[in-house]
Amino acid sequence: MSTEMPKDLQKWEVTRQKGKTRFVLVAGVLSWGVPMFAVMTFVVNRRPERPLTPLMILISAVVWLLGGACFGLAMWAITERRYRKHLAANPPPR
Repeated sequence: MSTEMPKDLQKWEVTRQKGKTRFVLVAGVLSWGVPMFAVMTFVVNRRPERPLTPLMILISAVVWLLGGACFGLAMWAITERRYRKHLAANPPPR
């Protein structure tokens, strides 16, 4: 078994140094929550018989941005677990 760190975990080392908050905001809220808000609010759930109101848009924004934060936290936890598991199985040489 190779002890070399996979490329995705090498990239993770760099990403995790930037911090959890930044990762959650960029990967979760901005990269997932905002696009999901736009698509689900203005494309998928658009119904002519039920026009969008500012309140509906606000509620949708809150839901999808919180969902994006949860997505970012979940991705952080999953990737961090893989990273730590790899380090535990392959300690760096001294």
